[in-house]
This record gives sequence, C-alpha cells and structure tokens, in this order.
Amino acid sequence: MITVIAGAVVVLILVWLFGSGLARFVGVLLLIDGLGGIAIRNGFDNPRFAVEAVIGLGLWLFGHWLFAAKYGQYRSRLAQRVWRLPVLGWVAPVRRIA
Repeated sequence: MITVIAGAVVVLILVWLFGSGLARFVGVLLLIDGLGGIAIRNGFDNPRFAVEAVIGLGLWLFGHWLFAAKYGQYRSRLAQRVWRLPVLGWVAPVRRIA
C-alpha cells in the first residue's frame, strides 16, 4: 500500500513539473493526426480518428489548464480565448477580471 501511494505521489510531482508542456505537445500531435485521418478517409467510417482528435483536444486543454494553474497566466492567446468560453470559464484556473 505504501508503494502505491509513493508511486502516485511521484507521478503527481512529475505531472506538475513536466505535464503542461508534454500534454500540449502530445495533444496537438493527436489532434492533427485525428483530423488528418478524418480528412484523408473522407468521413467518419472509422471512429478511431474522431476519438483521437477529441483526446488530443482534451490533452491540449489540460496542458493549458495546468500551465495557467501553475503560473497564473495562459501560454497562448488561443488558450486564453478558449478558456473564456462560457462553459469552460467555470473551471478556468485564471479568472477574468473585466
């Protein structure tokens, strides 16, 4: 039991240190690959590409959320605009002042 807790703590520390950049990078790669697969295959015959694109978008959003939680600002203007959308604004780590 102690080993599992220690492993979880190590994973959380690594995610806090390196997670935002890694999540954004892998998220963009998955998003491009998923959208490219949809475009090349001409539709949604294979749901793998749509799932890959959604997971990529989620990872990209998580990476920007983690960066904003750590530093109090967004890494890009696009992320700032996305996190200002009504539903995502509820869970945004940086609140809009005006």
